[in-house]
Amino acid sequence: MEPPEFGQALAELALSGFEDYVNKTLPLELKLDADFAEEFHGADHSRVNLAFRRWQRRVYAYANRDIYPESQLSADVLEGGWQSEFLAGGWARSMPLKEVNYSWPQLRQSSEFRKLQSHISELAKLYLKRSGSSFGNKFRIFTWAEVFRKGDALRPSAHTDGGLFMGRYWPQLKKNSLKFNFEDPRGINPPFGKTHTHSIEEGAMSMFPIWASHFITPNMKSRTAVCYAFIVYPEDGNTMDFEDDGTGKFKIERVPLK
Repeated sequence: MEPPEFGQALAELALSGFEDYVNKTLPLELKLDADFAEEFHGADHSRVNLAFRRWQRRVYAYANRDIYPESQLSADVLEGGWQSEFLAGGWARSMPLKEVNYSWPQLRQSSEFRKLQSHISELAKLYLKRSGSSFGNKFRIFTWAEVFRKGDALRPSAHTDGGLFMGRYWPQLKKNSLKFNFEDPRGINPPFGKTHTHSIEEGAMSMFPIWASHFITPNMKSRTAVCYAFIVYPEDGNTMDFEDDGTGKFKIERVPLK
């Protein structure tokens, strides 16, 4: 358990970094990267947070040069290194821009962020034990901030890039402002195809299978919501095949009451 000040500090760091990205970095990326600009302008309401995550991926890549050696950083850091698909995703084909600063020391060097990473690492051991998986006691954790202003949402997504599981922590959230929904992985035809809403509140953290498609509904309140999403990877990179995830083998049986 952490005091409210812990979440407040992380929320302020995320909001400050987000505003700096939106006002300074994003306009520069749109000006200098034509492919990115074309895709961004044709995207939906998720585009700002997705672009922010794209930038944070490169911040992470530059801070983990054992995955992305110095010789690879002149190319696309999201496609370099011995684990070529590690953290790859939308807009990965774009080259990093020399005019853009890919660092966020205010967040990464803060005691609150380091403590958050430590909590995630400890909870990862419990999650993996309960799901029947064993990947040691050390992990690589990619954590990124998302900011949901009034009307902001996040489209459905799932990740199958070699991670062990995903999670979300909400340091700032007004009650009933948005919904955190999961889609049925069994398809859209009845009796399947239903959407499950996972209850969230300020200060809550949830962990779930990386392959589970989920989305965030629009923030209906004036107070900005802040989320730290994270993916936990094996120590040696993206070596987990999502088809081997133990959570995909869970079976639920209905036992009649006696």
